[in-house]
Amino acid sequence: MAGFAWFQEGVTYGGNDLANFNSLNIPRIGMTHLFASTSEFLLNSDQAARTVSVGAGNALIGLAAGGATWAWSPGATVAVPTASSVNPRKDLIVARLTTLAADGTNGVAIEIIPGTPAATPVAPARPDNAVALGWIDVPKSMTTFTLTVTRYQGQYRDQAALAGRNAIAVDWAGQLPTASTVNVGAVVYDVGTNQRWIRKSDGTWFTADPGPWKTCAIQGVQANDGTNITVTGTLYLRESSNVWELSGQLNFSPSKDIDKLVVPALMPAGVTRPTQNTYGSTGQSYGTTNGGVGRIALMANGGIEFGADTSVAAVYINESFSKSPWNTA
Repeated sequence: MAGFAWFQEGVTYGGNDLANFNSLNIPRIGMTHLFASTSEFLLNSDQAARTVSVGAGNALIGLAAGGATWAWSPGATVAVPTASSVNPRKDLIVARLTTLAADGTNGVAIEIIPGTPAATPVAPARPDNAVALGWIDVPKSMTTFTLTVTRYQGQYRDQAALAGRNAIAVDWAGQLPTASTVNVGAVVYDVGTNQRWIRKSDGTWFTADPGPWKTCAIQGVQANDGTNITVTGTLYLRESSNVWELSGQLNFSPSKDIDKLVVPALMPAGVTRPTQNTYGSTGQSYGTTNGGVGRIALMANGGIEFGADTSVAAVYINESFSKSPWNTA
């Protein structure tokens, strides 16, 4: 959200005017609610006292009637309601706007909204004029409970945190908001993947930051003579908007001639597949003393293909595959 403000000379403006001015100029970029930072309203549980303490925080709270206003809370400690003896329950912790003062000292209440006990419980709906802070999973007939910080995940993806000028922070594991809701050049920092995404002028997202390493699925292959070969080791894959990066080691037992192309691993879920098979080279050992170079590829069908010109014992992989128009169009 962006706006224009004009100040009249000689007029005194109050805190509420400042809050409205900030709400116009802080880049919400499609978000309904905005935390002042990623460290606002920190949650800590006390199992013995059966309470949750909520730290101080500022949030730009979207109003049900339209617009938004900044609200601050010094924090509070709230008691978790007694567990049901029949079914588990999921409660919701919120910071709710209670008063909208003319001087900008808006009142905020920290509250626990109990959910309905059920075999598969769900968190209750977030009230109007409130931000969701966390879930509490309350097992049936138990004095203990589990606390989960929500902030920007799941059904609360309209909440974000202010990370800097024209930048917000989310924790969506790379599932970004629709680019059309975001200003060109705006930055979204995903705290879950540690990536900075930039909204491009063509309506797409770009990041030069590699995402988290994901584990590939290892599978056995066959040698030229039909012998089944057990493949072990660990292989990781990660990506940015520029490249895929593949790293790890694969071991082949028994060491046999596999100069035909085999697929000893599969790309992990959540990583973009190339639209054309893309190739590289990787180091390998033929036995205990000799070494060489083999061919490795990311396949459009999700396979990781390997080829060698002789018997292979182990493959050592540290390869980057460029995302060119050839394999990403």
